[in-house]
Amino acid sequence: MTGIENQVLRIIKELKEAGKDTIARKMGVSEEYIAEICQNLISDGYLKARGDGKYGITEKSIKEINPVKTRGPIAILKGGN
Repeated sequence: MTGIENQVLRIIKELKEAGKDTIARKMGVSEEYIAEICQNLISDGYLKARGDGKYGITEKSIKEINPVKTRGPIAILKGGN
């Protein structure tokens, strides 16, 4: 996934849903460019198109945006009473 695709997903996640005009304005690029990016993201399963011209993110994109990465053992802390 490219940086621009990741940025588009983050914008849509932040807004819950967004149209290409809103995304383009926030990123300072053309709507045509965003439409192309969004079409690629839909093809790859990261976005879903809504009937009203807006896009929403999928479960796959949530995992891509916020991957859980760990290194070494994970400590489990118990609260004290």
